[in-house]
Amino acid sequence: MIIDWEHHYLPEELVLKKGGKIGEKSTLYEYGKPRGDLNTELCDVEEHLRVMDAVGIDVAVLSMAVTSDDTQTALEECRVWDDRAAEVVRRHPKRFAALASVPPLAGEKAFDELKRAIETLGLKGVVIRSQVNGLSTDAKELYPFYERVSALKVPIFIHPSGLQQGFSMLNAPYDLGRSVGRELDLIVATARLILSGVVDDFSDLKFVISHKGGGIAAVKERIEYQFGSTGSPGTRPSGSRNRLPFDQCLNKLYFNLAGHHGGMSSVRCALTAISPKRLVFGTDYPQDFRGDPMNIKTFIENIRKLDIDKESKQAMLGENARDLLGL
Repeated sequence: MIIDWEHHYLPEELVLKKGGKIGEKSTLYEYGKPRGDLNTELCDVEEHLRVMDAVGIDVAVLSMAVTSDDTQTALEECRVWDDRAAEVVRRHPKRFAALASVPPLAGEKAFDELKRAIETLGLKGVVIRSQVNGLSTDAKELYPFYERVSALKVPIFIHPSGLQQGFSMLNAPYDLGRSVGRELDLIVATARLILSGVVDDFSDLKFVISHKGGGIAAVKERIEYQFGSTGSPGTRPSGSRNRLPFDQCLNKLYFNLAGHHGGMSSVRCALTAISPKRLVFGTDYPQDFRGDPMNIKTFIENIRKLDIDKESKQAMLGENARDLLGL
């Protein structure tokens, strides 16, 4: 079984609300910067199915991370998305699963929507961004949200932020926010989950980090060098709270393989530091591979050619995601 854990869907009414036009590709801007593409494929479920059949994807995990910092607008959009995604799953229960979209800092109303999405609509987890109103993943303001999700026993998918705060060096006319910025923010989000003790404080909560954690495997040794790999208090920098060594905490998290247009160098890099038991397949469709989604098939074939055991490849392509989602 092949499960795509980053397969974006946006109902037509939200595409139109955000300024998109059916049949045309447009770019969503915020504060004068490009935040994302509004592709017609986002709302075309039949096209999703056609591509999935053509490339060999059995199940797509639908998601939409909140794109508005205004609480009321975010809640309204999330309710629409959760309802429409649940309808897609009901129509095609063997082909789609969906993750609830909830603004995590919106208080009890958001928690009510989270509960409704999971317990009433049957969604399989929840998605947030690597920054929430400028706060990273270790913010104490997020602890009530983590507690609610943990009680529901579903995973949290951390998607890159559309616009990153705190990285002023990205302010250049090269669209660095969408190329470098998103990956940098995911590395920071992953490191902060670990070094803050969030991974220890919520030991039963399963996090799935997008884009291979932004490529955190490439800098893991540097992070460990900075505070020591044993995790003993005498080797940690001031303020870090993780009780286990960094690499053990890292392998309590999950990471998807999306975000690099099927590039295998990033997959091989991820495998140098992350167990195959903690990796899940992902495409970022339709945002990645939009030139030719048939290249997803090549991506799958290249994963199958990796010089690792067959069981590990099966786990990465589908078994890990199936276990996480309870499919």
